[in-house]
Amino acid sequence: MDAVNHIELTIHPSQVRPILRAILYAIFFHRTLDATEPETLELLDSHIACAPNPAVEREVSAKIEEFAREYLESGSERGELAVVFLQKKPKKGWFAITEELVPWEEHLITLSFARTNRSSSMNPLSAALLQLLTFCVEKKGNVPPLVGSSEQNNLSHQMIIAPPPPSELFAPSSPPLHPTRLTSPPPAPSTTSAIATARDLALPIPATPDVSLPGSVKRASSPASATLGYLEQAKGGLRAVGAGVGWGGRAMGAAFGRGGGGY
Repeated sequence: MDAVNHIELTIHPSQVRPILRAILYAIFFHRTLDATEPETLELLDSHIACAPNPAVEREVSAKIEEFAREYLESGSERGELAVVFLQKKPKKGWFAITEELVPWEEHLITLSFARTNRSSSMNPLSAALLQLLTFCVEKKGNVPPLVGSSEQNNLSHQMIIAPPPPSELFAPSSPPLHPTRLTSPPPAPSTTSAIATARDLALPIPATPDVSLPGSVKRASSPASATLGYLEQAKGGLRAVGAGVGWGGRAMGAAFGRGGGGY
C-alpha cells in the first residue's frame, strides 16, 4: 500500500527506548508542516533531525513507556507501534453533515526482541532512518494541503499501540443502507380530531326545548342563527324582569333599543 511505511527491526530490549525515540522524532520531522528551526539529536551513533515541539515530545515519551509496559515487561517476542496521520473531511449523513478523520499515511514500526547477547553488528537504526527518508521523499504527494492555522487545522495524528492491520485502517467507511428511523405504534383513533370536529359542525344542531323565561321567542336552531337566538332570549328575559321593577326595567329596555315609556 502506497500510504504505509513498514519499518521492521530486530533489536535487543535495551535498545527499544532510544530506537523508538529516534524513529518517532524523525517521522514527525519529515511530516511537520510548521516552519521551525530543526535540532539534531544524537542516539546510538546516529544524528537525527527533529522539530522541537514540547507537546509531541511528551506524547512520544508517554507512548514509549506504554510500549515498554505492553511488550517488554510481559516478555513478548515482538511489538508494534504505528503513527497514523489523519485529515478532517466533511461526511454527509442522512440528516446532517459532520466531520470524520480519514487516515492518509501510516508509519508502522515492528520491533522483534533478541533477548540473547547482541553481537557487534551494524547499527539497525541507520537502515531504518534511510528507509524513512526515502519513503517521505518519494511519497510527498500523500501530504494533503493544510487548511487553517498551525494551532487549529485539518490535520492531526495518532500513535497507536498494537494497531489494526492497514487494510482495516484505510478501509473506506460506507454510508448506511437506509436512514435510521424512530418508529412508534400508530396512535389510537380519537373522537376529538380536527376532521371529526369539522364533520360534526357541518351537521344540523338538534332543537332543544325552550327553557327561557315567559315572553321569550323560540328561535330556529340552525348553526347560523344559534348565537342570535341566544341573544334574543337573553333580551326577552331582561325585558320580563324589567317590567316588574318599574324604572329599572325601562332603563334596561332603553339599553336594548326601546323607549322609556314601558312595554
